[in-house]
Amino acid sequence: MDRELLVSGLERIGIPFSDHVLDSIGTYIDEIMLFNPVYKLVGDKDPDEILIRHVLDSAAAYHEFMSRTVSGCVIADLGSGAGFPGIVLSILMPDRHFVLLERMQRRCGFLRGVLAKVRIGNAEVFDRDINEERRRFDAVTARAFHPLFDVADSILRILADGGIGLFYKGQRANVVSELDVLRGEGYSFDSEIVDLRVPYLDERRTLCVLENWKRR
Repeated sequence: MDRELLVSGLERIGIPFSDHVLDSIGTYIDEIMLFNPVYKLVGDKDPDEILIRHVLDSAAAYHEFMSRTVSGCVIADLGSGAGFPGIVLSILMPDRHFVLLERMQRRCGFLRGVLAKVRIGNAEVFDRDINEERRRFDAVTARAFHPLFDVADSILRILADGGIGLFYKGQRANVVSELDVLRGEGYSFDSEIVDLRVPYLDERRTLCVLENWKRR
């Protein structure tokens, strides 16, 4: 991994960082590179592509998470997969606690290995499907997960009263269509679509923020 690329990317987003943060992200990418051939964690095989398309992509919503959640809150990362965005955010926001929900056993093993290797103390892995989860969370997030209308009931069941959803999405028009389907299926909510800027990535990224979410 190009350390200077990581430094530049974090600076462009405006994220404060230390050598410990840089080392942690570097070790995380090393672990992905080591296990990716077997576990098929990400499609990209170049560490700098993983840095841009996955790490910086996850980090791009840092300021939204900082402003919309509070210190000590518990955030669930649904279908965490290789740990995006949960592991990246847990490294960048050590005062928030992250629960990585992942149903594939091998990927859970990978995630636990990363948490141990990088010594991340503010995250844990739950090896179960979202429909099997019984806890309720202050916030939920997801990246490259199901469309919201496919999992709305499951998300609402685990979202605490007053909780917030922060979902990584692509082009704004697609998010608008997804929210229209949600409303058509009887859900009400306050929504905001935030444009994200991912350094060195010339693709549209958004964060869909949902509050006061309920089924009418």
